[in-house]
Amino acid sequence: MPLDKMDRAILAALAHDARMTWQAVGRRVHLTGQAVATRVQQMVEGGTIRGFTVARGDLRRYFITVFMDTPQFDAFEAFLQAHAEVESASKIAGEGCYQVTLACESDAGLDDFTQALLRYGRYKVASEMRRVKP
Repeated sequence: MPLDKMDRAILAALAHDARMTWQAVGRRVHLTGQAVATRVQQMVEGGTIRGFTVARGDLRRYFITVFMDTPQFDAFEAFLQAHAEVESASKIAGEGCYQVTLACESDAGLDDFTQALLRYGRYKVASEMRRVKP
């Protein structure tokens, strides 16, 4: 089930603070708390949210510039939607085609993601040293 803009906004809010109430998430994304709860339940049932865990330390963030080899933009964007560790992704102008922020627990997560990414093109990676502003 593809995620819409509202689902992605809910996931981003929960990624920022997973302890937020449905009402607080709703205020952030302009929905009622009940609507947020319904959407989260649908994402659980659809497999987008596979479980709820306690974080084991901070996630490592990687900033990936993607250089597409072919114009498979729809397929690539579906690929991004299917990866929960993709915190954000933007189609960009300038150097590269997309800018992706990947948040994972270890370099192994980065390796898995970039290996799968190779079917769409080349990439370059920068890693976060420290967060200046959340």
